[in-house]
Amino acid sequence: MTKKELMKQIMGAVGPTEPVRPVTEAYNYEILSNRMSRMETEPVGIRRTEKKDLLQQALERVTEVLALL
Repeated sequence: MTKKELMKQIMGAVGPTEPVRPVTEAYNYEILSNRMSRMETEPVGIRRTEKKDLLQQALERVTEVLALL
């Protein structure tokens, strides 16, 4: 699914004014999780890694949580 479709699905579940907070929190979690895993696994130095779409992952995470409710 695209980001736009995921956001529409989230808005349909929580209303048009509420999706900002859970998506923002999920995005912040994805950033922290990504940074922590890189700090724990990579040796000192700069390495080129594949860029992840953290916003896409955050939207998917919120959609999965809403599916459980």
